[in-house]
This record gives sequence, C-alpha cells and structure tokens, in this order.
Amino acid sequence: MKQVCILLAVLLCTAAVADAMVFAYAPTCARCKSIGARYCGYGYLNRKGVSRDGQTTINSCEDCKRKFGRCSDGFITECFL
Repeated sequence: MKQVCILLAVLLCTAAVADAMVFAYAPTCARCKSIGARYCGYGYLNRKGVSRDGQTTINSCEDCKRKFGRCSDGFITECFL
C-alpha cells in the first residue's frame, strides 16, 4: 500500500492510495469540519505511525523513547475526508 504523508504545521494529511481512504489529523472536530471532513474520530498518536520529527516513523511509545527519550501516548483527532 502506498502512502503519501504531508506534514503542515498542526495538520498531517495521509492518503492511502490502495483503498482511496483519505484522512487528516487536526486539533479538534470543529477544525475537521472546517476543512470539509465528513466526520471525525479519535485515535492514538503513537499508533498511527506519525512522524514526530518530520522524518522518523513512530509506531509505538518505545520508538519515541529510543529516538527522543520520552513518550506521549495521547489521543489525536482524525478527520475523514
């Protein structure tokens, strides 16, 4: 599956080309709606493979701890476009 990730300030957009699912990350559901999302939900930041430094894929708290010395296991708002 191909994935294209673009990190823009507080918005991380991911397009999963193989299944044509497009979603973005935003600070609130209201922000999701303002960018045209059909609905929003919540997921774990560290379980989404989010790049916290713009280059490194983070798949778990352990990845964060190895790279940055600490881990923040928090929720993030997912916008489904």
